[in-house]
Amino acid sequence: MADLKRRLAPPEGSSKSYDEYVRFLEECYEQFRKHYLYFAPEEDINSIELTHLIPEVNETTLAIYLGINDAVCNKGLIAPVLPQHSHNNVFVFDNDVYGGGSHVPDGTIDAKAVLAEFQTPNDTWDDQWTYVMIADKKRSFQSLWQEKGYVDMIPAKFEDFTMLSDPERSRLCIFVSDKCFEHPVNQSREYLTKARKLGEKTAGSFRIPDGIRDEFEGLVPVLLKRGQKLYIATTDFSPCAHGWSNVHPDNTELAVVNENSAVPLDLVIAKPTVHSKYAKNLIPPKGSADMTTDWWFRGRKTIRKPLLEGLFKG
Repeated sequence: MADLKRRLAPPEGSSKSYDEYVRFLEECYEQFRKHYLYFAPEEDINSIELTHLIPEVNETTLAIYLGINDAVCNKGLIAPVLPQHSHNNVFVFDNDVYGGGSHVPDGTIDAKAVLAEFQTPNDTWDDQWTYVMIADKKRSFQSLWQEKGYVDMIPAKFEDFTMLSDPERSRLCIFVSDKCFEHPVNQSREYLTKARKLGEKTAGSFRIPDGIRDEFEGLVPVLLKRGQKLYIATTDFSPCAHGWSNVHPDNTELAVVNENSAVPLDLVIAKPTVHSKYAKNLIPPKGSADMTTDWWFRGRKTIRKPLLEGLFKG
């Protein structure tokens, strides 16, 4: 049994026992250790963060080794099934102008209404402000910047995934919005054409658990070989839905995926400065701001709070 220095806190309604969480953690630790990106000699299993995203679905347990989370974020990820989600720019409004709920700018939705455990980027952001995401594709971020009561925008990150494991031992199928293939970064990766064809050919052999079988409907399956990358990004800075299944009958171990992410600099430069009324003491978001900008397909059922925190807050 692992020498855990902190006790796990399983979420309510979990399908796993305490010992099953520990065994999953031990298995992930062994897989992470195979790659030089993770674990200094002084670090051990207690460096891993553990989350059970949809507690009633066993396979949605996620292990993270977080190396750094600032302007650029680097993570190692292991999950049998990573549910569909995307990273949405969040627009913040004075609650005296837009009160939240149904009272939000046209074409947007209140982030607190669709996400469990929504959090502001840090304590300098007023929890009473109204935080919205674009729901209508016709609504542009430039138009929201001009709305009365606009405070600021919290840019969502773009991610670059790298498959680190040998697909002969662990196949992993990423499901992603076809918009990402329009991005110049992915267009320059000629191997993605074959990766998409392989994904289309083999997607049916990957298992999606009962209860979330519609999780990846409408997304493009991609099967990466070791070392191949997929950029989770769009040319218009809009959300790019993605997730994966690592549940395959031929697998003998869990796959490790590395994530490098950062917010798009062009978007950060383009957004207007914060109005002087709100700028005082307002500290910009650091890191990936996942608890603010991540939108999940099953947003109200997705538990994002770690049941075991790692070395760094992520």
